[in-house]
Amino acid sequence: MRADFTPMMPPRAIVAPVSFTESSRVALVLAARLARHCGAELHVLHVEDPLLDAAARHEGIDLAAETFAELRRFVAGAWPAADCLTETHVRAGTAVEVILDVAHRHRADLVVVSSAERRVFGSTTERLLRRADVSVLVAPAEWTPPHPDAPDLSDLGPLVVVVDPSDSRSVPATKAAGELAAVLGTSVEIVDLVPDRDASGTGAVAHRLVEAAGATANRTPMLVLGKTASSSKGGWPGAIVNRVLSGGTVPILMYVADQIAQM
Repeated sequence: MRADFTPMMPPRAIVAPVSFTESSRVALVLAARLARHCGAELHVLHVEDPLLDAAARHEGIDLAAETFAELRRFVAGAWPAADCLTETHVRAGTAVEVILDVAHRHRADLVVVSSAERRVFGSTTERLLRRADVSVLVAPAEWTPPHPDAPDLSDLGPLVVVVDPSDSRSVPATKAAGELAAVLGTSVEIVDLVPDRDASGTGAVAHRLVEAAGATANRTPMLVLGKTASSSKGGWPGAIVNRVLSGGTVPILMYVADQIAQM
């Protein structure tokens, strides 16, 4: 039990799962820039297929050693990841379980994943968002840093927080957004869209969320939603989140207010 763990935003430790694809490189760049900006530890993780790992072991092949070497090369090619306080991990198992286990073991406040992965993270991102007791930041495959020459997230913002005054998740998510915005040197925009949820339908709400967090030439926002780990129904409906991920071009932070996990 990690009952003494208090989630922090800005994060102190970040886990970035990668699968050696270009979209996971984008997510790693976002994770690394956020780690640099916040002074956080960065844990880069690759999850091996357990059957492939078992087959390699049976043949006497040290698959982990080969993967570690590839992972180090991948990190070196995702600037500024190699310049962060970075640890690399290679683990075999089911993706969501391994990701959360590594996050728990290293007391991570945040997991950064790509929305566009198919081989490993296609359905894993959805399951991770549903099951996560750790905050999750999802990077669109087409995301690019607002200031490419900087090693951090200079010029990112504003942070767009979607709130419902009657929902207890809104308070910690708004507070977390404010604390992160202060470190990033940007502002917070609060948008109340929830009262129309039932009347508008998931498609209309998702469209309005994407619209509220729309990027322009002078605006590179991050969308912040709230979730609770203690409730199986905590957080936004999966259909809405999936539509936002499909239609959005900005990072989406699903902030978990009560990060208490079973070890």
